Amino acid sequence: MPLASADDAVSAAQTELAELQTEAAKVQLSLERSKQEQVTAERQYEVTTADLAEQQSRVDEMRVQVGRVAVAAHQQSAGMGAATLLFGSDSEDDFLSDMAVMQSVAAITDEQMVRLAAEQERLTDLEAAQSEALQKIDEEINQQSELAAEYDAKVARAQSVVDRLSGDQKAALEAAANQAILDANAALLAGATADAAGRVSRDGIAGVASDSAGVWPTSGPITSPFGYRINPIGGHSELHDGVDIAPPCGTPVRASWSGVVLSARAEGGWGNRIIIDSGTYQTAYAHLQTMAVSPGEVVEAGQIVASVGTTGYSTGCHLHFSTWQNGQLADPTTLF
Repeated sequence: MPLASADDAVSAAQTELAELQTEAAKVQLSLERSKQEQVTAERQYEVTTADLAEQQSRVDEMRVQVGRVAVAAHQQSAGMGAATLLFGSDSEDDFLSDMAVMQSVAAITDEQMVRLAAEQERLTDLEAAQSEALQKIDEEINQQSELAAEYDAKVARAQSVVDRLSGDQKAALEAAANQAILDANAALLAGATADAAGRVSRDGIAGVASDSAGVWPTSGPITSPFGYRINPIGGHSELHDGVDIAPPCGTPVRASWSGVVLSARAEGGWGNRIIIDSGTYQTAYAHLQTMAVSPGEVVEAGQIVASVGTTGYSTGCHLHFSTWQNGQLADPTTLF
């Protein structure tokens, strides 16, 4: 096969795999969100089930009470008519007292009937809420099956793209994919620096930069280290250009070194991301829930600049933390 044709095949495969990777990431994100919705629905079902049992007991008890009062009222009216009371009373005061008892029983019955109707209505509402929660659980489970099948189909399609290539072409594809990651990483830093050029001077950055031991940005385990890993879309080795640190969402994120904020914005699959230039070191913090700084702002080492989130193409709460040393991509764990 001519060289140009081989190069075209690798380029076409790389483009198609990149598209599949983006599509698969969106499917996986939808899958994780569906799982979260299912958990929420299950909790709602548990709460309404417990409330339903308690409410049923309350309604049953009130039905018994109302029944007893109704029977008492009927017996009172049947056996203590006004004439009977009048002739059976020793005085006018006794008669009035007996009539007050009858009226009180009737009033209590009316009041309890109103309360019973209200409690029964709440019972009906809880039954509807329980049914809705159960339906939501079923819907999410069905959606997850569809999303899982869709994801598997994209993986299979990616594998077929790779299978069409020769051994040399597969090696070239892997090299090209990793170079693309390195190029995108370099472009990220260069773009942020260019965007900040009108707000921040290099002298200004140098004036606040700190080359001392840095501050690790957040707590939590490293769930994905820096380096090469197997990409499920295509099955080739791929560079992970940072470390993933996974504390709960909302956990504070701190600036690793004193420096100047180059950018703080939503950026596609990275979600909310902040880039800080500290002279010798540059740092990027991605998938943030909130951002507490603005471009051009000077920050101190250890200052809270954001909170951990799951924005962008993220399947759970974590911080994607990338670092550069003198403009060159570096493994963050080697800098602290």
